Amino acid sequence: MARFEIIDDEPRGRFEIIDAPVAKKKVVGGGDRLQAGVAALNKGFFSDLLGMPVDAAANAIDLGKAAIGYGTSKVTGKAPPQWTEPFDRTQVPLSGEWLAKQINKGSGALGMGSPIDNPNPQDQLSRLIYSGGRVAGSSIVPNANAPISGLKQLANLGMGAVSGVTGGAVGEVSPEYAGVAGMLPQVGAFLAASGIKRGIRGNEAGRKDMDQRLQDFKNAGVDKPSVGLTSGNKLIQGIENILSLTPGSVGVFEKSKQKMLSGMQNKANNLRDSISTEYGPVEAGAALQADLKGLFKERIGNTYGTLNDKVEQAVGPNMPVPVAESIFKSGQLTTPIPGAEATSSNFINSRIAKINRDLSFDADGKPEQALNSLIVLPNGQPAMQTVAPSTAPQGIPFSALKDLRTKIGKESSSNAIMGTPEQGEFKQLYGAMSQDMKNGVSLADLKNGVDPASPGSATTALNRANTFYSRAMNRVDQVNPLANRSTPEGAYNSVARSLNAGPTVYSRLRGLISPESRQKIVATVIDDLGKANPGQQNEQGDVWSPRSFLTGYNKLLDAKSKKALFTRLPGGEKMSDQLTDIAKAADMVNESSKVWANPSGTAPALAARGTLGAVTFGWFFFPMEASIATGGILAANQVSKRLLLNPKFVNWLAKTPEIRPQDAQSYAQRLIATANLTNNAQFKSDVSDYLSEVNNQLSDAPIN
Repeated sequence: MARFEIIDDEPRGRFEIIDAPVAKKKVVGGGDRLQAGVAALNKGFFSDLLGMPVDAAANAIDLGKAAIGYGTSKVTGKAPPQWTEPFDRTQVPLSGEWLAKQINKGSGALGMGSPIDNPNPQDQLSRLIYSGGRVAGSSIVPNANAPISGLKQLANLGMGAVSGVTGGAVGEVSPEYAGVAGMLPQVGAFLAASGIKRGIRGNEAGRKDMDQRLQDFKNAGVDKPSVGLTSGNKLIQGIENILSLTPGSVGVFEKSKQKMLSGMQNKANNLRDSISTEYGPVEAGAALQADLKGLFKERIGNTYGTLNDKVEQAVGPNMPVPVAESIFKSGQLTTPIPGAEATSSNFINSRIAKINRDLSFDADGKPEQALNSLIVLPNGQPAMQTVAPSTAPQGIPFSALKDLRTKIGKESSSNAIMGTPEQGEFKQLYGAMSQDMKNGVSLADLKNGVDPASPGSATTALNRANTFYSRAMNRVDQVNPLANRSTPEGAYNSVARSLNAGPTVYSRLRGLISPESRQKIVATVIDDLGKANPGQQNEQGDVWSPRSFLTGYNKLLDAKSKKALFTRLPGGEKMSDQLTDIAKAADMVNESSKVWANPSGTAPALAARGTLGAVTFGWFFFPMEASIATGGILAANQVSKRLLLNPKFVNWLAKTPEIRPQDAQSYAQRLIATANLTNNAQFKSDVSDYLSEVNNQLSDAPIN
């Protein structure tokens, strides 16, 4: 028991403790330090964080008042006015210290200890835990305009705890460096993240390239490409190729590969279907041949008929036109060979022979005739016979000659006589009728007093019609091999192969066939590009290969051919770009597959089998080695799933570091909480200003 001794006789007296017992030092255990952490979190959130807005304003006012007081003191030489002293924060409503006072007052009224004060201030480890907890509690983002996930809140708490412990530890030795030290964990995390990014995709140029590659894959229908594909890093690509053959990650990579190929195939198929839902060599070839035999020739006939109608209008439909050339040519073609009349008659075209006779009759021509006298001799013969000479044909109406020539022209291009001698003879007769029309048109211009060379003359109209027909027949001769190909697929394949040499053949055909037929051809070309080789196909024949697509794209379609293919298609330019997007992705996949590739495929297969064998049989004879192999398989699986094939990790690597307002807010809150540990007013004011700016940005940001 302590003894007291009176030192003097003053009424109030002074006492001195004699033989006072020495207080036992409190033993601080794990539970006590846990309480320090809980109290620190409460202090950080309910006092420091919630009081930040008022504290920030008070800090600014205090600094302003201090500046005024300092200036006044310099001028007057007296002590600064009392009103320039800093606020007593315990008296400032809603400030951090005021909130802490109210919390302690409330807990005291309930007979409880303080829920926010460090219960073990004499224990250094408790002080460090308390410092970390205060900063962690202040790192929570309570702003409703900045929605943030629970995982992100935990990350903020963790970063705050590390920052607080670091700042507190340094503050134990050098308080002036506590604030800077509290920033080191976040700086270190940033540098670590930057190091990972640079190690995989390089500097800013590499980041832009990776971002572009990622966009190219998305444009091609691939939403989740691997790290190696998007970064272009050969080392990573080689690791991925090895892992794709390593037990534990084979299935992961195979699943990712199939999704990637399906995405590219779906993109190509959607492009194909947007052009035409009817495609295939048979369908495209049949449409092509039908148009060349029907639509094309019908179009020629209609245009040619219109041009000839203009000639008829200039000449006059009823004007008689001599047909001497037509009669002569038809007679020449049907005259037997002298000396072999009987034999050569077998080669005479009976239809042209009849045309010769009928044409002469229609033109009012008369052959040479023998006229007998009316007196008959005793032998029954006329007493006298005279010969009436033949008369030249007078001609037929121009409109009739025009229609006859049109029929002869159609006959000469008929599929029934295509490639036979009869076709050649009809073409000669057509030429003779054309000459008769030309002669008749010249006579009409002279009769009508019109200059044959003038634009409105019948001669000019006829020349225009003949030029069109001549060019049309040349075009018919060029496309006849396609039109008469024995199979539709043969006709299509001929056109598709021609694209490899250039756009000439297809460009000629494009104007001869219907838009629907063109669309079927283009859709079939796209459908054929990605078909895998026969040795890699399944029973359905629908296996899609990026390598086949790339090969077909580069071989079949040069720049001019591709342009010709999509010309005149609705939205053709955009469709062409979509096809190029798929080719870009296929090229990147193809290049990646070559890295560390073994052409024979034996080494990866042996490695895979060796690993699998070590696991399967090793447990019986070498359990230690087998456990290591099993661990390797599990590690390969996790590396593949969590990193190399993780789209979030890929996007993180490819994007520029983005500081979201809510992230900046939590960072500013950590700075302020760390500043509170140092009691540095200027530091507090600076970070408060930063927090105010962040809050302003956050209030303007849209709610996601």
